[in-house]
Amino acid sequence: MPLDLARSQQLLVRIVEEGFAERHSPLPGAYVKAQLLSHAVDQGETFSERALGFKGFLEFVKTVQQVAIQGRSGSDVLLAPITAGDLLSAFAESLPRLRRDFWRAFIEFPVPNTVRLYDQNDDRILHEDAGTTKQGILIEPISRETQLQWRRTFSEEQSGNLKSTLLAALEGTGSGPFNEFARRLRENPSVMRAWNRFVQKLITDHVSAWARANNVPEECWSAGKQTSFNGGGGTDGLPSKVQNIGQRAELYNLFDSVPLEDLLELRVPLGWVLKVMREKG
Repeated sequence: MPLDLARSQQLLVRIVEEGFAERHSPLPGAYVKAQLLSHAVDQGETFSERALGFKGFLEFVKTVQQVAIQGRSGSDVLLAPITAGDLLSAFAESLPRLRRDFWRAFIEFPVPNTVRLYDQNDDRILHEDAGTTKQGILIEPISRETQLQWRRTFSEEQSGNLKSTLLAALEGTGSGPFNEFARRLRENPSVMRAWNRFVQKLITDHVSAWARANNVPEECWSAGKQTSFNGGGGTDGLPSKVQNIGQRAELYNLFDSVPLEDLLELRVPLGWVLKVMREKG
């Protein structure tokens, strides 16, 4: 027996909410439809958007207010619960990979009596004493409160115990909330991957807005497009000799398990990292 409109909509909501809670990231529309068809069969029924009077699956999804939709150029749409709209937008398109010095200049908290400048002539970030005579475009670091709010927003878009756990981690003063939040992320790699993507989008948007306001071309602050998400851009600068597919998989798995902020602090040879991973395995 075919599902009617109301039951089809209810089933769609359940699939999206359960899938998002499990993956902590948006779901491709094709995947959701496949799950909808499978769940209907499991219930001894069938689902067909055309039988319900819709020309396509997306037209049907648009009738469900509890599901948010994000289109992607040349690709399938992404779906998420309506409460996860901010995270959904972070997966909409490939992002420029920020140069490490730009990332740190914006993300590291202000240091008293110092300023950060971008010297366009030498194409470098300067950290100078306040009152310096050196010329450059002023960089205002992203405030502690803004970065905490980013974490609150991400946490609010999670579900169940995870939401309350992440929000509780953000209580306190100083660096405590940041350290506790990172520790909670390390306990759940899939949540960490979603956070890495989320914060990368926010920082990229912030730097991009600064660059437009100061006529700084994208090629100055980016390291090229990231065509697919593999943990937040942690693979910048991989040596060309790492050609073995197995080694690459190990590296990607490692990067997926580390908070993006920590990845930027890595200063060890990747060959050594692989060796340690094998010894622990």
